[in-house]
Amino acid sequence: MKNYRRFNFAFFGLTIPGLLAVGLFNIGVDPYGVMNSPQWRLNRLKTEQFNHVRLFKATSVTRIAPKTVLLGSSRTDLGLDPKHPALAKGKPVYNLGLVGPNMYEVKRYFDHAIANQPDLQTVVLGVDFFMFNEYKIHPADFEEARLERDNLTPQELLNVTLSIGVTRSSLGTIKNSWQSQANFLYHDNGFRYVHNNEPDNPLPQEFKNMIWGFFREEGYYPRYKLSQGFLNDLRELVEICKSRNIELKIFISPSHATQWEALRLAGHWDDFEQWKRELVAIAPVWDFSGYHTISTEPISEKMTYYWDSSHYRQEVGNLILNRLFDYEPASVPSDFGPLLTPENVEEHLVEIRRDRESWANANPEEIAFVEELKP
Repeated sequence: MKNYRRFNFAFFGLTIPGLLAVGLFNIGVDPYGVMNSPQWRLNRLKTEQFNHVRLFKATSVTRIAPKTVLLGSSRTDLGLDPKHPALAKGKPVYNLGLVGPNMYEVKRYFDHAIANQPDLQTVVLGVDFFMFNEYKIHPADFEEARLERDNLTPQELLNVTLSIGVTRSSLGTIKNSWQSQANFLYHDNGFRYVHNNEPDNPLPQEFKNMIWGFFREEGYYPRYKLSQGFLNDLRELVEICKSRNIELKIFISPSHATQWEALRLAGHWDDFEQWKRELVAIAPVWDFSGYHTISTEPISEKMTYYWDSSHYRQEVGNLILNRLFDYEPASVPSDFGPLLTPENVEEHLVEIRRDRESWANANPEEIAFVEELKP
């Protein structure tokens, strides 16, 4: 019995201090930004947040309790600035955009925002065609258990303090902060930005990578079926906003013209148009897709409006918010973001087809650019 006692004392005497040291280390570094730990020299670049966006944004909402949220996909995440002057009346503002979500996930993060801020006043929702694809399953890091609560679940608390994964992330954060190495980072308001304002690859290559990725078998375009379930999720979100007098602005994201060409080559243009009809049957929608002054910017090494074929820059996001809130309207191109309703949607779809023909005739090299990427 004495030997067992000595073993137990020795075991716990070594294990408990060790676990305590690891936990305090990870809390201090806070690589995912969920512990609200102070920032210092060796944890200033939280490079791991991009890989845990659903976790840290859910946690930030509980702390910030925003009265305005910006919802949507990575296009919202990277394009809409919560500090835009048009949003000043609804502070605090938080960018709750996710990476690669379907509409159900977006709806659940909207529910989470209301649960932590019953006085939610304004919602800006960027919708994308892929978010309504029946084959768009939840990613591995989506967890229902973390939503509509005001703290971490016990399992997540262990994961962000004592797991091997978070310890590796802490060490990586220290290394990257010391060497000033980063790609994507986040402001405290949930807005993602590109460190040093330069992409990893030359922009034409970024365009190629994005379009090729969408064509892949596991990408968004090879299979598509418009989901009535995801449309119902949008319908529920709209109805909740109406019942709670929440100002709601819905818009379709302005990807580059080559992105729409990839969608066309994948055989989904008719689905794309039907999706728009379904949207406006639920609520008015500002449509920033199509072939207009912004989306037809020539692909080059230096671009004003795009990071790649899918993601627009903050300069475009500012124009979107200007249009949605009628802020400095003279700054917005006249062909950028018409408001769609059931009464004008068919005329608008015809106009986009005409715009596409004009653009394609004038830009055969960009048509060939996309065609060469299709398997």
